[in-house]
Order: sequence, then structure tokens, then C-alpha cells
Amino acid sequence: MKRQLYVTSKSLKSGTRLIGILSEENGKYEFEYKLGGFVQEWFLVIKEFPNVSIKYRGSEVERFIERIIPSKDAPYLDKMLENANVIEYDTWELLKAFGKKNKKEDAYLYEVLPEGTLMYEQL
Repeated sequence: MKRQLYVTSKSLKSGTRLIGILSEENGKYEFEYKLGGFVQEWFLVIKEFPNVSIKYRGSEVERFIERIIPSKDAPYLDKMLENANVIEYDTWELLKAFGKKNKKEDAYLYEVLPEGTLMYEQL
């Protein structure tokens, strides 16, 4: 079964915007921009995914994921998992938990788009 998270960008000027979809199926991850015909703005492009016209798979997606979730050898990992209500180290569950709190990145991940999110193309 394919699972997906909506990747959004936030700015004080324009609010929350959908910029792409991160999906997982059978342990393989993909990212694809959902910008439609919108002319990209600098803050919408994620550094691991510089080309808005292609679907990303493999190591580029893994590097993006590694920036969001704690590593398996992180100090206090048990406490982080407990605070995130995650029972065991599971990449997908950690993405859901930590993707919304990702203050150091421009991208935020949601299972359901927040109300008022601007979209460039219909899903």
C-alpha cells in the first residue's frame, strides 16, 4: 500500500503552500513536486531536490529524510521516541511526528493538509 505525506512550505507573507508529496511503498521512498505551472520561488525548492520537473527516488530522498528524523544512534533516542508517541524506530512514523516540528527546515510534512493551504495543482 502506498503511503504519502504532503510537503509544505510556510512563509509569513504567503502562508502555507503545498510544494510536493513524499511517498513510500514497500520501503522505497519518492518525492515529487506539485507546483503545477507555478514559477518557482527560491523558498519552495528543497536542496536535495533542485529540479522541480523530475521525481526523486533513492539516496536523494534518504538524505532529505535523514535531516528530519533522529538517527538510530542519537543520544536520548528513547526519550525522543516517547515524546513523539512512537513505540519503536519506524521511519514513516518518525516522519509523521517530526515533520510537523521541523523548525530548521523550510519543509513541513503532514498526513492531512492544514486548512487554508495554497495548492498550485489539484491532487
